[in-house]
Amino acid sequence: MTENNTGHYLETELGRVFYQVHGPEDAPAVVLTHGVAMDHRTFAPQVEALKDDYRVVTWDMPFHDRSDALDKSLSFSAVSTDLLEKIITSLGIDEAIFVGLSLGSFITSKMTLQFPERVRAEVHVSGSAMQSTYPKLLRAFIPFISFILRLLPEGMMADTFSRNKALKEDTVAYLAEAVTQTGKDSLIHLMCEMMRDMTDGLPEPPEMPRLIVYGDHEKPFVIKASKAWHERLPGSELVEIKNAHHIVNQDNPQAFNQALQAFLKQL
Repeated sequence: MTENNTGHYLETELGRVFYQVHGPEDAPAVVLTHGVAMDHRTFAPQVEALKDDYRVVTWDMPFHDRSDALDKSLSFSAVSTDLLEKIITSLGIDEAIFVGLSLGSFITSKMTLQFPERVRAEVHVSGSAMQSTYPKLLRAFIPFISFILRLLPEGMMADTFSRNKALKEDTVAYLAEAVTQTGKDSLIHLMCEMMRDMTDGLPEPPEMPRLIVYGDHEKPFVIKASKAWHERLPGSELVEIKNAHHIVNQDNPQAFNQALQAFLKQL
C-alpha cells in the first residue's frame, strides 16, 4: 500500500486502486462505491456527514479517476469486488456497511454473495435487483449498442449521460467532468460489462438489513424495479428522495443523509 497526500493506493498485480479513509479507526465502517463513470468524489456530502461517527471508505473502481484500468478480457464486476475486499482487509476492517450507487449497487450485492461475513448491511442507491435475470437475448445486442455509442461525439456523450442522471447543475457538471475523465472507450466498455452482468444475474441474497433508495425523478423502470425488489426482500426499507434523479445523494444530500443516518443508527 502506498499513500499520497489525499489518499492511498492499493498495489495489486492488476494495477493500482485509489481509496480514501475518513473518521475514527475504531468506529463502525461504512464503505461507499460509486456508479459508472463517477469516482470517489461522488460521496463527498456523505463523507462530511458521517466522518465524525463512522470510519468512511471511498474508492475509485478500475477505469475511474485515479485507479488503473483493467485488462478488458477480465470481468469488471468480479475483479472490482475482489479489489474492494482487499482494500478493507488492508485497513483491518472485518465487517462494514456497504453503500452502492447504480453500478456500485451491483458490486455491493456481489460483496454480500462472495464475502457474506464482511457485510453488516447493504444500502442500494438507484440500483436494481440482479436476481431477476434479464433476457439472455440482450447479449446479442451488446455489439450493436457498442457500435452506436461509438458514433456519438465524446462531448455529446458526456452531456447526454450527465443530464439524464442528475437535476442540480453542479451535479450535472461534476458528472460531465467525471465522464470525460473516464473516457469514451472505457465508458462504453463498462456499459457493455453491465449488460453482460444483467443477463448473468445473481443468486438470491441472504437476509440482512437493507436500505433501498431512489429519487422521485428517476427513470420509471428503476423506480418500479426498486419497489419490486423491496417487496421481495424481507426486512428491507424503501425510501424515495424528493427533488432527486439518479445521483440521489448529490441532488438532495440533506434528505439522503437523513435517510442514511437513520438507517445506520438502527444497526
